[in-house]
Amino acid sequence: MTTLADSELVRARWRRALHGHALDDVRRADFALGGLAPRLREPTVQVLLLPPDPEGEVFSFDDELWAWIDAQKTVAVGGRTIRFGDQSYPTAHAAALVRGYGNREPWSSYLAVHRSGAIELGLGDRGGWERQNREGETVRMFNLISIVAYTWAMLMFSAALNERDARSSPRQLTIALRGTRGALLGNVGEGWAEPDSFQNTVSGCLEEHLLWHLSIDEPPDDAGQKQLAFGVGDRIEDAWGVTESRYLARVGDRDGQLDVRRIAE
Repeated sequence: MTTLADSELVRARWRRALHGHALDDVRRADFALGGLAPRLREPTVQVLLLPPDPEGEVFSFDDELWAWIDAQKTVAVGGRTIRFGDQSYPTAHAAALVRGYGNREPWSSYLAVHRSGAIELGLGDRGGWERQNREGETVRMFNLISIVAYTWAMLMFSAALNERDARSSPRQLTIALRGTRGALLGNVGEGWAEPDSFQNTVSGCLEEHLLWHLSIDEPPDDAGQKQLAFGVGDRIEDAWGVTESRYLARVGDRDGQLDVRRIAE
C-alpha cells in the first residue's frame, strides 16, 4: 500500500527532475530549454513523462533496445501515421528519434527515451512557428491539432515501452509551451476559423509561457491515452480563452473527431 511518505518521495524526485529540465517555473529565463530542447531550431513545445524514479537507471542502450526504438519511428493516431523520427540518435543521457536536417543539428522535432525510463518530446516547428508578416511584424503561432496528436502518439509510445518494463507507475506528464504571450492559436479542425481568417475572434495568449503537471496513477489504456491528449488540448484552449475543442473537426466526414489531416508535417 502506497503511503503519504512514499508519494512525497516520488514528488520530490519529480521536482528535482523538472528543475533539471527547466520545467519547474515559468519565471525562469531558460524555461523549457532544458533536456534536448536546445537542439531544436525553434523551441516551442516540450512534453515530459516522468517515471517514479527519474534519477534511476532502467534501460541500457544496447543493440536490442536500439532495434526496438528504431522500430517505433511511426505510430498511427486516428488513422494518420505520425513520424517521431527519420533517424535514431544517441545522446549522453537519452536515445532519441530525430526529425531534422540530415545528420546535423538543429532538429525540427524529437522523441527521446532516457535511461531512467523518462520520455521527452520536443515538437520544435511542428508545435509552433514564428515568422515576419507582410507588414514586417513578428507573428508567432502554436499548432493546436499537432500538439494534441503528438501528445497522444507519445502516450501510445509510452504504453509500448511499458510492455518492455513495468516499472512505470505512477507517472507525471508535463506540458510546456514557451513564448506564448501574444501568440495566436491555429492549426484547428475543419469548420473552425484559422487566425488569418476574418471570422477568427480569438486574440493572442495573455500568458508569457504555459506549464501543466498531470499525475497519472496507472498507465492509461487506449481510451485513457486519448482522453489525456484531448485534456491537453482543452487546457491549451483555456489559456486562449476558448472552450470549443477546436482540435476536433466541426463539419465534414471527421465531424467530432481529431482532424488528423491537419497535423503539421
